[in-house]
Amino acid sequence: PNININVTMRILHIISLLSCSIFDSEAFGIRSIEPTRRTKLNPLFVTATECNGISSNLELALKKASKTLAVIIEYDPQNKEKSSNELSILSMQLRKMKTSAIATSDLTAAKAFIDEQKTAQGNFPGPCPVIYTGEDIENAIKAGITAVITDDYTTTLEGIDIIYKVESPEQVAKISGNAFFVYGSADNQVGIINAIPKGSVILASVEAMQNDNNELERAKELQSQGVTAVLMEKACIGDNEDIEYSTFVIDGLTKKRSSTFNMSGLTGSTNGHFGGIAQSTSKSWLRNIRLN
Repeated sequence: PNININVTMRILHIISLLSCSIFDSEAFGIRSIEPTRRTKLNPLFVTATECNGISSNLELALKKASKTLAVIIEYDPQNKEKSSNELSILSMQLRKMKTSAIATSDLTAAKAFIDEQKTAQGNFPGPCPVIYTGEDIENAIKAGITAVITDDYTTTLEGIDIIYKVESPEQVAKISGNAFFVYGSADNQVGIINAIPKGSVILASVEAMQNDNNELERAKELQSQGVTAVLMEKACIGDNEDIEYSTFVIDGLTKKRSSTFNMSGLTGSTNGHFGGIAQSTSKSWLRNIRLN
C-alpha cells in the first residue's frame, strides 16, 4: 500500500509540473515578489529553498528531458540604449524561437524582458526564464527576475533561484546547490564539470559569432562533457543581426542538421516568424567585420 501511495504522489507531482509549465507564467519563474507563491500553496511543488537548489521548473528549462542542449541567449547592450518597445519586441522574438532562457547584466533590459514574458502566460510557447548576471541583485529580485548567477556562495535569497558561478573543483565542493555556471578556460572546465554532482544543472558560456561558426562545435563538445545548457555570450547586442544570429545558433544546436547553415527567407518581422534553414558554407556575420 505504501508503494502505491508513493507512486501515486509521484505521478501527481509530474502532472502538476506539466500543467503548470503550460498555463502558469510562474512555472518558468516570471515572478512578482508577493507574500505567497504558487509553490507554497501546493504541497506537491518543491521550492528552491526546500531542496537547496533551483526550482523544478527552471531545471526543466535548463536541463531538457529530451537531452537536447538548452540554449540561453545573452543580451549585452554594449552601452547602447534601446527603448522599452524595442526590448519587448526582442523578448517576444526570442521566446517564439524557443530560446531556453534570456540572460542579461542590464537591469533595464531585464525589467523589459520580464514584463514582456508575463504577457505570454497561457500561450504557447509560454514565458521563458530571465536570468540576471549583473551586480544589482536586490533590484533585480524586486523586478521579478527568475534567477541570478553569482559567485557569492554564502548568499541566501528568498523566492529566487541561484546559479553558482564556479572556477575550480574546490569551489564546487563549497556549494550545496544543484545549479552551476562553469567559468574559465576550456582545459579547466573539464575538471570543474567532473567535480559537479551527477544530475546537476550545468551551464557554460560560449563566445558568439566565432570564425567558421566554431561556437556550434564548442557547444556540442561541452554537451558531450556533461553541460546541460550553454549561454551564448553577446549573441544579442542591439544590432540588426540579433534575431538572425539567435535563430541560427538555436536551430544549429537543437535541430538535427549540419553544423553549417545559412538563413533563407528570413523576414525578421515582429510577428516572430522566420524563414527556413538551408545547408551551405559557414555563415559569416557583418557584426564581426564592423567590430573588428
